[in-house]
Amino acid sequence: MDQILFQKEIFIPSTNEGLNRCLDVIGELREQLDLNFDTMFCLHTVLVEAVENAFIHGNKGFRELDVRVFISISLMEIFVEVEDQGEGFDLDAISSPVDHLNLKNEGGRGIFFIKKLSTGCCTEGKGNIIRIKLNR
Repeated sequence: MDQILFQKEIFIPSTNEGLNRCLDVIGELREQLDLNFDTMFCLHTVLVEAVENAFIHGNKGFRELDVRVFISISLMEIFVEVEDQGEGFDLDAISSPVDHLNLKNEGGRGIFFIKKLSTGCCTEGKGNIIRIKLNR
C-alpha cells in the first residue's frame, strides 16, 4: 500500500473566498512536500477547474451551498475529489472544446483540461462528485 503523505478535506462556500481556501491548501502542501513545478501546475489547474465547475454548474452560483474538497497525496499519486450539491452530470456527455464545431463555445474547457492533465477522472454518486488522479 502506498504511504499517504498529505490528506485534507475542507468544506467551502461557493465563493471566491472558498476558492482561495483551496489555494491555501495548495500552498500548505507545497510547504510540506517536495512537488515539482509540473505536478504543482497540474494539481492547481485541475483543482481550480473542478471547484469552479462545482460552484457554477453544480451549485448554480448559490453562495450558501458548500463544496467538499478532498486531497490525498501519496508517494506515487495525487487524488482529488470535489463534490457539489447539484444534480450531477455525465462526464462523457461533455462536448470536446477542440472539436471544430465547438471552438467558439466556452463550455467543456475545464473538463477538457482536467482530462488532459490527469491520469484518470470519473464521476460518482449522481454525477455530482468528480474524482481525479494525477501522477506525483
